Amino acid sequence: MAWDRGQDDAQYEAARLLEQLHHPWWWVLWGPGSRRFFAFHLGPHHVAPLSAATPHQLDEQIRATGREAQPHRGQ
Repeated sequence: MAWDRGQDDAQYEAARLLEQLHHPWWWVLWGPGSRRFFAFHLGPHHVAPLSAATPHQLDEQIRATGREAQPHRGQ
């Protein structure tokens, strides 16, 4: 049986929601061939692309990357 885009509607929707509702400075995609989610930073700083098997894992990675990029208080 051949793959059909409609089989991944939930994953495409999860990627869209991550980008539009939670991370507007990231371009979030679902990769049907790899079965992974990808995020590309759209800001002025170079950030390596991220990937994860689930939207929750990708969300955690994006948030961790944001925390690491912020200057630490008291330094």
